[in-house]
Amino acid sequence: MRIYAIADIHGKEDRKNRAIALASGSDLTIVCGDMTQFGPAEYAKEFLDEIGEVVKTLALPGNCDEWETIEAIEDSKAENLHNKTLEFVGLTFFGYGGSVPSLFVKTIFENEEERIYADLKNIAQERSILVTHSPPKGHLDETMHGFNIGSLAILKIIEETKPILNVFGHVHERVGSEKLDDTWLVNCSAGMHGAGCYIDLDVNDKKVVNIEFLE
Repeated sequence: MRIYAIADIHGKEDRKNRAIALASGSDLTIVCGDMTQFGPAEYAKEFLDEIGEVVKTLALPGNCDEWETIEAIEDSKAENLHNKTLEFVGLTFFGYGGSVPSLFVKTIFENEEERIYADLKNIAQERSILVTHSPPKGHLDETMHGFNIGSLAILKIIEETKPILNVFGHVHERVGSEKLDDTWLVNCSAGMHGAGCYIDLDVNDKKVVNIEFLE
């Protein structure tokens, strides 16, 4: 199965159009938040309607999306994955949008670590796929100023439940992949360069077999 993963469109039409084109080459598209730049939520719905017309799509909000974006996703042709668990072709996906409170400028969709952990703990399943907007703390989360702005709660959930994959965005300058024990971590942000990535999965063995970052 091929997943197309993208984050951090931030309302840019060129990024949106590129994502829609690339989504058609996947079996499942995952949008990891920040579809807008502080709204409007309707833009997220329009974007997801276009992608959802082409391919099965899961989405959640980023910290720069309005809280109303949850309702916009649910009204769109995508499925809302924020604080939910969903099944697709024998794989379990669970997700959480937004970020921890910003170190710099306050954004919209933020939660404290304690809340993020409690919510994720309630829905997490082992050997599944974790979709977040934020990275786990200390992994693909370093800003250009040298700050690690990922979530300790997400890191703890990964350590406890060992998902096969955690895909996220949020930190524009740290696009890439790495492994944390048996979990592949993938930052699919298009916020600075690139256009997300394809992730190929062996559904039967529940493992990542290839990651291709796109331009």
